[in-house]
Amino acid sequence: MKIRTKIALQFTVIIAAILATFSVSFYYVAEQNRKDEFYKNLCDRALTRADLLVKIAANNKKILKILDKETLSKLYGEKVLMFNDEDKIVYASYDPDSAENYYYNADLLKSVRKKKYVETANGKLLVAGLMYTHPEKGELVLMTSAEDELGNTQLQRLRDSLIYSFLFGILITIVLGFIFAGQSLKPLSDMNREISTITAYNLRKQLNEGNRQDELAQLAINFNQMLQRLEQSFDFQRSFVSNASHELRTPLAGLKSEIQIALEKERTPEEYQKVLDSLLNDAQRLIQLTNSLLQLAQSEKKEERTMSFQSIRLDELVFQTQEELQSLRTDYQIHIDFEDIPENEQDITVLGNAPLLKTVLNNLMDNACKYSPDKRADVKIGFDEQNCYIRVTDRGIGIPENETQRIFEPLYRAKNATTFRGYGIGLSVCRRIVDMHRGTIKVTSQLDVGSTFEVVLPHI
Repeated sequence: MKIRTKIALQFTVIIAAILATFSVSFYYVAEQNRKDEFYKNLCDRALTRADLLVKIAANNKKILKILDKETLSKLYGEKVLMFNDEDKIVYASYDPDSAENYYYNADLLKSVRKKKYVETANGKLLVAGLMYTHPEKGELVLMTSAEDELGNTQLQRLRDSLIYSFLFGILITIVLGFIFAGQSLKPLSDMNREISTITAYNLRKQLNEGNRQDELAQLAINFNQMLQRLEQSFDFQRSFVSNASHELRTPLAGLKSEIQIALEKERTPEEYQKVLDSLLNDAQRLIQLTNSLLQLAQSEKKEERTMSFQSIRLDELVFQTQEELQSLRTDYQIHIDFEDIPENEQDITVLGNAPLLKTVLNNLMDNACKYSPDKRADVKIGFDEQNCYIRVTDRGIGIPENETQRIFEPLYRAKNATTFRGYGIGLSVCRRIVDMHRGTIKVTSQLDVGSTFEVVLPHI
């Protein structure tokens, strides 16, 4: 079912429920008002007859019956009975011989005497019973009944009018619901048509963002932002493929050239040994590059729910990384210090994966030493109420300002760093690992002065 149809039907159901509730309530109130008014009329007419019987026709009931017969405003099927305390009829507005056809019984008379006033119905007849005090005969029970023919006719007309109005209102609601739903969803239809024209080759195309205020405009804004992220991802992918191809081609081309040169003529064992050593170096470069690419792929594939997280003291992890790195590179100088001495070990304890966090620290320390002329890296450990942070500072070549954000892209290297060994993968891996730990990594740098990388992780 289309959204337009669904909205129109839901709107129709809501309006139908409102109209039905209104119609039933209006009809119920009209019915109750009709009954109340008619019962009051019955009581008034019964009391009037009782007064006439007492005042002007006490000795001649025939006069009262003549008045009843000749009254122009007589109600349809109107009958009036008066009962004494022995339940005997003392007056009837019609032939007493047919009084047994009238709706009354001893229980009803008893109820009237107890409650002083009773309303009931017998088919179409509405019956009212009330007490009347006769100066000579004492307490009398007046029973009056009639059929509200006029009121029933008016109710029937009201009922028909409400039904026709309800059906007509539903019909109008359906038509207007489809019209309004179509108008409301037109921007969505236009947006859907625009989206269908967007392909991987024209991601720069933007949706119309309208007034940039309502929900549809916000949807268009979010979609455009998603397109920008997709385009950025594709750019990253193209850059990755280009850079990876370039990095792989260089050692492969060197291998091929050295092999071709070695095969041009016969060589001495010493010359073959020299060629093989060179080939080994190029092969090691290929292996190192391949391992770096594999590490990047694994970091992208890892998910937080599949990793084992545990409580880790960052200072201990920093010192372990320092020891392992300096054991491999004796010329590295790594100095570690606290900005504030923690009074509680939880201030520098995070929930994370130790091997992955050690990879981050190793890459940052190794880069700091590698790009510093004196092979020195300064590491600061700090904390605040919510986070722990580690700052790794070098006194190296620095990073151009327009490249500080791109250095976290896979296989991207700043222009002034191409003379140093590396493949531009380490920082990409660092950012991915830090993201998995719900942290942040950022860099501040000044060209030819040095750089500071800061990793912020939430502590326990």
